[in-house]
Order: sequence, then C-alpha cells, then structure tokens
Amino acid sequence: MLGLFGIDVRTWSLETVNLKGFYPVNETTPSFDNYLYTAAPVYTVSGDYANQTWVYTPRPLDQAKANGSWQAKQAANTAIDTTACGCGFTTDLLTAVASQDPLDRPARYQAELDEMTAISNQLDSDLTAIDNATSVDEINNIVNKPTGVLFTGRGGGLGPEDLNPSYYTEFNSVSMTKAETELFVPGTGTVIAYGSSEPDEFDSFGNCFNPGDYRIQIRETATSMVIAEIVVPLNPEGENVAFGHGSGAY
Repeated sequence: MLGLFGIDVRTWSLETVNLKGFYPVNETTPSFDNYLYTAAPVYTVSGDYANQTWVYTPRPLDQAKANGSWQAKQAANTAIDTTACGCGFTTDLLTAVASQDPLDRPARYQAELDEMTAISNQLDSDLTAIDNATSVDEINNIVNKPTGVLFTGRGGGLGPEDLNPSYYTEFNSVSMTKAETELFVPGTGTVIAYGSSEPDEFDSFGNCFNPGDYRIQIRETATSMVIAEIVVPLNPEGENVAFGHGSGAY
C-alpha cells in the first residue's frame, strides 16, 4: 500500500484509508466444491470494511463427472481403510480373507467384510448416478451429501415407537434444499414427507418403528439417495442429532 499508493496502513487511521477508497477485507472461504464449481470473489462495502462473498459457476459437465467420480472413489477408499484400521486388520488381510470360500471363511472377519461390501455397493451406486447425472448440482448432491442437525426424538406421543415432530436446526448444501428431503424408516418401510406436519416439520403421526430398531434415514426425495442414517434417541422432549460426514453412507 505504501509503495503503490503512498498509504501507510501502520499509521493512517482506518477512516483516512476509507476516504482514499480502500477497505480492509473480511475474508471468507468458498463453501462449495472447487472440483465441481469455479469460484469468483465479490466484495461488498459495509461500514469500514469490505465483506468477501463468492459466486460459483458449475464446471463443464464432463469435467465435473470425471472429478466427481474420482472424489467418490477416494471417499470409498478412505472408508475402507478406516474400517480396516478400526478393527485392527489391514486392508490386504481382509481382501485375502474375502477371496476365501464363504464356507471356509473364519466368522471373526464377517462384520468387517459386510461393511466393506456395503461401501463398495454404495460406491457402485454413486458412480452410476454420477455417470447418469444431467447437471453439476446432481453430482454435488452425490459427492457432497448435505450435513446438518435434525432436532428429533421419540416417545413424546404414543410411546417409544412414535417419532416426535422433527425438524432441521441446521442444513448445509449448495445444491439441495431441506424441502427436497424426506425421512425413511428402513425397519418398517415408512416414508415421512417434509412438511407432513408443520410446513418445515416431519411427523409420523403414530408408531413408525419396530421395537428395538430406531434407525432413520434422511433421503433425497427425488432419487431416494440416502444422505445419512441416524439412530433416533428416546427423548420425549427431542434433541439435536448431527448428521453427515460419516453419520450415514460414507
């Protein structure tokens, strides 16, 4: 600033710097995926400072598909490695065990193999969906599933198998809205629509769980893609439950 404009920001007051047409920037970080979108900063003067925001533009669809497929594979690889590390076995060991005849395979490895199979099946589904996507936003919904907080619980109505009226207290996505989601109870096959009670609430209007199985999935309504799976707590008053980044599908 001193060399280019003759302004010494170490000694000049902020008001004087502003009068010269310069404003310190409140910097931010883009909240969207740079593999799928390009980012351009926009500055808005507010008081003595300039606030930085970002405008994003989808990358060409073919490029986004290639990038999205690579990201999905990396996420699956990480999930597989995490499974192996968590159980103490190496990925190579589990791969060797998986090649054995199921009748001869030691039972101690089965839980980890089932989890790895679920991850690989999810990856196959994601890669197929990416290949068939017609927009970058669709790819983003697959690769960067929404995260947030669902205020939920059970036991506030008819009993412990009844879902309380539930709603998002936080929902983070650049390409999906809350209204594009639904809740699904895998144990009973029950679908609970967004806005089924109050405009922004989910309500089962009665028992929706099998006793002992209180899993619920947050899904994209249009595709039935699972965003996350959580276990609904027994709490008649309800509580905040975080989802995403490992809470459901990898």
